[in-house]
Amino acid sequence: MSAFANRLRELRLKFYWNQSQLAKRAHVSTSLISSYEKSERFPSVDMLIKLSDIFCCSTDYLLGLEHDRTLNIDGLSDRQLKLVTE
Repeated sequence: MSAFANRLRELRLKFYWNQSQLAKRAHVSTSLISSYEKSERFPSVDMLIKLSDIFCCSTDYLLGLEHDRTLNIDGLSDRQLKLVTE
């Protein structure tokens, strides 16, 4: 199973959602979410971004390239912090 499939399932379960609930939030079919979690399909860049927005994490985290789900904001200016939070 791919890192993406594992992370997607892990995050979905952390939010206590079933595949259908995530599918509704992402405006896709339940079978598409299932195929992602089984590593049968891989999301487009647009879908990857949408999923990262839904779960409030980076695309790198979803892809298994980062181990931390949260972003490090140390060293950002007040203006940059405002942009991040918006």
